[in-house]
Amino acid sequence: MTNTHIDPLFRKAEKRLSDTWNSVYENKQTDYISTFNEYGDRAYGVWIQDFMAHVIEPFQQEGYQIKAGFNRHNSIENWGPPEERERCAWYFIHDQEGTPLGTLVLQIYHSHRSFFVPRAPQLLLLQVTEREDILSALSQATTRVRWDRKEVRNPSQDHHPITQWEYATDVSLADCLGNSESEYSSWSLDEALSHWGRYGWELVSVTPANGKMIAYFKRPLRFP
Repeated sequence: MTNTHIDPLFRKAEKRLSDTWNSVYENKQTDYISTFNEYGDRAYGVWIQDFMAHVIEPFQQEGYQIKAGFNRHNSIENWGPPEERERCAWYFIHDQEGTPLGTLVLQIYHSHRSFFVPRAPQLLLLQVTEREDILSALSQATTRVRWDRKEVRNPSQDHHPITQWEYATDVSLADCLGNSESEYSSWSLDEALSHWGRYGWELVSVTPANGKMIAYFKRPLRFP
């Protein structure tokens, strides 16, 4: 299956997901909350099953084989805090003869504290079809974190004020150290750190990586 064939179907599936996920979420939220209170995270599997059949229809209408529903075995959850865990579930795409052609991946973000979806789910398309290859692809942040996509968030259910943080990294601090003792300048390092500090950023940690020094900063999240 070439990109010429799959891209239009993928875009249609994305549009269906955008149009469907929240209406299903809101219309049956009482049922999902009840299921969550009794069975925990299984409620999210029920929610996925309620909208994925509609999402994958464009592929099925063109004769491709792809199963809806939610199979926990064909998913992985490794990322994020308990209030916003990321799970990726995948769906194999086959041609009419059953030959694997690609993999559709559903990203969902969900809370373990209560039944709550903090931001909109998204779709990814992978060319690989073997489980280990899928896991390898999803382990790369560049596969899952897409700066070209707008993030759609649901209003938080937490009505208790808490301090929220934002983080940033700097991979250039090692440039202030030079390659020899004669090139070392505490002034240049002080200036680099102070440049961050002027804007409220606090240095949290420093980690060497591939000949560079990664500095991690944080500051309280500022709301407009």
